[in-house]
Parts: sequence; structure tokens; C-alpha cells
Amino acid sequence: MAPVLMAVGAHADDIEFNVGGTLLKYRDAGYEVAYVMATNNMSGRWSHVDPPQSPPPLPMMERRKAEAAAGARALGTEPVHLDHPQRHWNRPEGGAAEVRYGCDRPEGVPEGVHTILTAHEDPDAVARLANLMRERDAECVLAHGPVQKDLEHVGVCLLVTKAYWHAVEQGYEGGLLYWRSGQTQAGAHHLKWTTHIDISGYLPAKIDLGALHKCQCPNPYRPDYPNRLRALAWGAATNCQAAEVFVTVRLPEADARGAFTEELLAHCR
Repeated sequence: MAPVLMAVGAHADDIEFNVGGTLLKYRDAGYEVAYVMATNNMSGRWSHVDPPQSPPPLPMMERRKAEAAAGARALGTEPVHLDHPQRHWNRPEGGAAEVRYGCDRPEGVPEGVHTILTAHEDPDAVARLANLMRERDAECVLAHGPVQKDLEHVGVCLLVTKAYWHAVEQGYEGGLLYWRSGQTQAGAHHLKWTTHIDISGYLPAKIDLGALHKCQCPNPYRPDYPNRLRALAWGAATNCQAAEVFVTVRLPEADARGAFTEELLAHCR
């Protein structure tokens, strides 16, 4: 069986923007990709509309899930949707509403499903994701780190981390890495990393992946596109053309290691 890398993102585009180069590189090396969307993608805005619009939940979900499906297919797979509601939504008549305990929910969002902010407190949600990690037997799980300005990213990190250690208790031998994003409000702490993947030669294809998400990123080909500049800056810091960097939570057990883990070990700081 082909080795597997699992990426868990909060929203459509998070996986492509943060680890698209890594996944493309190792897809070409024979790996399979498990592409997991944690939220239902019911909130956001259409950046390609001038002025940007904030659609109600159902049109937003349809658009963003279609873009996630396009991104996953470009990586040779299909998305897995955990469908945890985002913490807010746009009312059809205008104005935003927040999803809280006991509050009304928009059409298409069932009762009794934890939002992404509290999913990590739901034993069933943790067990579901842990079982997915074990079923796919991923060499490594890649996910958001805990130092973020976006609380939904933090919620995904908590869910993934709890699910990961639950899976380890049940015999899972894969590793867990937190990717570094472009959110630098935490200063020097946020800029730390322990290893990297050299994506030299994959940066154009990574930008193409981002271009599939026109909802949030209408023009990723401009020279000053932050995703491009970040990969180049990390490349300069790691002595390669372009890179994606990670904080290691745990590397796979020795008998679960493949070419991906070997590159991580070779680049450990």
C-alpha cells in the first residue's frame, strides 16, 4: 500500500496555502493524500466580488466545498468533511450571527453538532477523527498549530491534537506536525520551527493550487502574493529556493517511517 500523508485544515484553502507544496512533492513520490476539512465552510466572503459579499450559509458552503473538492482532486484525492459548524454565519436578510450553545442555527446546520471551537470537547468528534487517522494509517498528520489569531484554526489544532493522542493510545504509530502559517502576531514565538520540507520546483504548482480558491484568493499570481513570499522567505532561511516549515509534535515510530519522515529528520534543527 502507498504511504499516506493526512492534512487537516479548518477551511477550504488552508491545506493548499500552508502545505500544498509538500503534498504535491510527496504525491509525486508515490504518497496518497488524505484531505480533511474540519469545518462546514458556511462562513466567509467572496473576494472576487467587488465589493466583497458575505453570502448566507448554504451558498457559501456550496461554493467553498466545491473549491475544496477541486483542490483535493488536484492532489489525487477527494475531501473528507467533518462538517463542524463555523462560529458565525451571515443572515440572508443581512447581518452576522454567532453560533452558541442553545442558539438558533442556520438552515443546513443540524442541532447537536459541536462548532469547531468546541469540537475538541466532544468525545465522539475526537474518536471519529482518531479512527480516521488509524484507518488511513497516515505516516504523518499535518495541521494548524496552536499559536494563531484565527480561533477556528486553534479549534482545529485542539481537535487534531486530542484525536492524535487518542489514536496513539490505540496503537497508531504515525507522527504529528504543526505547520507554520503567515499569521505572525505572536512574534518570535510564532516564527520558530523545528524542521522543513524543501519545495523548490513546486512553488508554481503550489500557487496553482491556491488559484482554485477564487472565493478567498482571486489573484494569487501577483509577484507580491503573501503565500509566494512566505515560501521564498522560508526557503532563504533553510538554504533552499522555497520551503514549508513545521513544528514537530512527534515523529512516526521507526517502523512507520518513509521518505517524508527521512526528509524531516535530515532537516531537523
